[in-house]
Amino acid sequence: VVDEIGDILRRAHKTHTVLKVDDVNNAGSLKLRIRSLIESLKFHEAETRADLPFVTTPPYTQADRGKQILIPYFSEFFSPFVPVIFGLMGENVKNLPPSDKRSAELGLRYANNEICYPATLVVGDCIKAVLSGEYDVNNIAFAITQTGGQCRATNYIALMKKALVAAGFPQIPVVSISIMDTINDQPGFQPDVKKIAKATVRVVYFGDALSKIYYAAAVREKEKGEARRLRDLYLNKAVESVVSGHSKELYALLGEAARAFDAITEERHAPRMGVVGEIFIKYNSYGQQHVVDWLVRNGIEPVIPPISDFFTQYFPNAKFNSKTHLDQRRSMMGKLLSYLGETVMRHIGRKMDRAAAAFRYYESLEDIHEGAEKASRIISLAAQFGEGWLIPAELASFAESGIKAAVSLQPFGCIANHIISKGIEKRVKDLYPDLNLLFLDFDGGVSEVNVQNRLHFIARQVKKMDVKEEETGAK
Repeated sequence: VVDEIGDILRRAHKTHTVLKVDDVNNAGSLKLRIRSLIESLKFHEAETRADLPFVTTPPYTQADRGKQILIPYFSEFFSPFVPVIFGLMGENVKNLPPSDKRSAELGLRYANNEICYPATLVVGDCIKAVLSGEYDVNNIAFAITQTGGQCRATNYIALMKKALVAAGFPQIPVVSISIMDTINDQPGFQPDVKKIAKATVRVVYFGDALSKIYYAAAVREKEKGEARRLRDLYLNKAVESVVSGHSKELYALLGEAARAFDAITEERHAPRMGVVGEIFIKYNSYGQQHVVDWLVRNGIEPVIPPISDFFTQYFPNAKFNSKTHLDQRRSMMGKLLSYLGETVMRHIGRKMDRAAAAFRYYESLEDIHEGAEKASRIISLAAQFGEGWLIPAELASFAESGIKAAVSLQPFGCIANHIISKGIEKRVKDLYPDLNLLFLDFDGGVSEVNVQNRLHFIARQVKKMDVKEEETGAK
């Protein structure tokens, strides 16, 4: 809102000042800025200047259909499938390289530096791409997912457009990828989602299962690097299966992967730590300062909730909203389609679970309705924006499965994560007093040393508790 108001005033050659008011008692700086504003109003220009026009990127039309669509990199386990899935619908999509320090620098330069950290990286990735000289800027478009909810992720589209204009590339369209209604003007981008629905669901559950297997194997591998080699091998094989239009092969491929990982894994106990947080930071290695890899290197198995929960939470949400009269728009047909959709997803998830069970350390997916029941003891299920009640549900699941520590990876100021995670801390501790929690905030200026120092403390604590538990069990 501050960005848009500032833009309107600048186009009209008006002076504006933003005052940020918090609990700091010294108001001297605020008064100084007000005095400066008043003084500036005493100067009148000799001539009136016309308002500058509003400039934004163009809509994605049928004429843009031949352009290459670039999408920011998300995760090792899911990004490889994105170009393939869209390729099945006839769209030319390519992943951008993973974020790096340059992405963060450009994101801070071309976006509001108080927006959440994932937006900083996403904007930075796009600007880095157009400045690289690798692409013909007249023949590309950018795309980003859009939830349509209260989360700031809904506004990434606007941030990307403003950044492209500010960087001197106003001719590049930006596309919204969403199953919700979107106000983004993109008549040339209308993919047939029904065509790839089942393949997409299989890919999501395959990525979830392979991620679980990989992290459990990485801390127990007989030879260093074997788990990573197998991860890349089976991701490539899975991509080939989807490209060929045979996504049903993913079940057998996952079973093969499970047996291969089991063969390179030795029987060894490892302490475990849960990982919750905002969807981008939780799954994006650079966004989280490689926290998950750090845990693996230090002999701790990271337990990361499946990304499928982010989508299946719709089903308990719909029931809750209908029961509490928060949403009265659902028709009988809508309820039937929801039931059929949940049935299909549950069937695919269970088939993947059975295939992955060939790996001895694999743990089956938890039913999303059971997770919602656990979350309801901590927070209202009306907290549905972003991860919302998923975070307390995940923490409860960790505690009830014997995990004694969890780390929350959150963009600083993120309402759905930073605010909820800290807000539920006392209630979680009341219900699960043995669960140790660490909250790590991430923004454009996060210190890697500070993150690792805090991780060291909880890692040492986890290992001590694990040793005590083993000794008690032996006795």
